[in-house]
Amino acid sequence: MNSRHRWLTLGLMAAALAFLVVPAALVRAQQTTDASYTIGPEDVIEVQVWDNKDLNQVVFVRPDGKTSLPLIGEIQAGGRTVQQFQDDLVKAYSRTVKVPSVTVIIKEIKSRPVYFIGGFTRPGPMQLTRNDMTLLEATAMIGGMAPTADAEKGFILRAGKKIPLNFDKLQKGDVSQDLKLEPFDKIVVPIAELVYVQGEVKAPGAVKYTTDLTLAKAITQVGGTTPLAAPGRVELLRSEGDKKVRMRIDLDKILRSPEGNPDVKLRPEDIIFVPQRLF
Repeated sequence: MNSRHRWLTLGLMAAALAFLVVPAALVRAQQTTDASYTIGPEDVIEVQVWDNKDLNQVVFVRPDGKTSLPLIGEIQAGGRTVQQFQDDLVKAYSRTVKVPSVTVIIKEIKSRPVYFIGGFTRPGPMQLTRNDMTLLEATAMIGGMAPTADAEKGFILRAGKKIPLNFDKLQKGDVSQDLKLEPFDKIVVPIAELVYVQGEVKAPGAVKYTTDLTLAKAITQVGGTTPLAAPGRVELLRSEGDKKVRMRIDLDKILRSPEGNPDVKLRPEDIIFVPQRLF
């Protein structure tokens, strides 16, 4: 066999091996359903009875927690763990099937929603795929918080109670904030108030307002000024009741001599404009 044929043969063998191995891996992954998972209404489950293909079924758990299966009829699934339901099915099928071997697979979880509201990258509902899923894990799964989130003022609405959350502390490793989530929790993070920076800065746009935000800090957060900027003629547009007030601020003096030229504290919705220098 020449080298060309040898490599062709090896390639075909590798392709055949991949074809055989990948489906097996997928089956193993599918059958690693957490045995402690508690089945709930609207979940979709698959029941497999070994060596009895006619009994294999994909069924829907009704709002009353029950489902229907061949030879058994109605049986309670809601409120039972995967392991408990498997044991129930083995007992039920034992009346008509000799030494039944039953596997229960959760095909689709629909009974354990939590809702992310407000300043998240992907707000909306998600399903708790495990009984022990925590806030940090679930937040990571939806992409974390949006840049404009007011992370210090989060909270969970649970059974009529409001539980305060500080996502800043959570991200810094404060495990007291990493609560175990429960179905139907509503996790809320308000959208922060904003300040807007425009003109000759490197990344014009919105900056999250904080109580200690100043003009110099806001401009730093958008990357600083460009080489074409005139920092001595920065304008601040601010609402005062029904009026718009325009202030001229010399950023150069603030940066050169902050003792004699204190930085300007900002307010929500302030607009900062850095003009282009005159040539």
